[in-house]
Amino acid sequence: MICLKANCAALLSLSLLVLFGSLLNGVVLATAETISVPAGKTVVRSIDLNADDEVSGRITVVGNDESKDINFTVVGPNELIVSPTMKVTVTNFKFSVSEKGTYRFIFDNSLSPVDKTVSFNYDVRHYWFGMPQEFVLMLIVVFVGVLGLVVYALVSKR
Repeated sequence: MICLKANCAALLSLSLLVLFGSLLNGVVLATAETISVPAGKTVVRSIDLNADDEVSGRITVVGNDESKDINFTVVGPNELIVSPTMKVTVTNFKFSVSEKGTYRFIFDNSLSPVDKTVSFNYDVRHYWFGMPQEFVLMLIVVFVGVLGLVVYALVSKR
């Protein structure tokens, strides 16, 4: 009976570790995409973000023409301009989210007679309690692991 309790405690601890470990998958949202922006058109990509998220990325306009730039703007909820319009060929961007909502990445090729292809990559890092989400989850996993070991040690003494 005692061995059964010890095995149950060990199994419970292991199950909780696996559960919380699986939560660590996907804590940073990474996206890479190639976008075709037709001549004279604008293409928008939207993403829902939470307050305190941090977004960083890179834009590269590819093509053979001499005018390989495109206008890029980031607009937040309530039409808040997060990153003012910039004419870019290659640029890195980064911003912290101040308000929960839908953020739009706007690729404006409306003044060009030539189609553009844009390589668009970005990462979203979530924060909980002012700390990166993956760090908080790691602390939870460590806490549950230690708690499981304590329970196992107490049950196995009986």
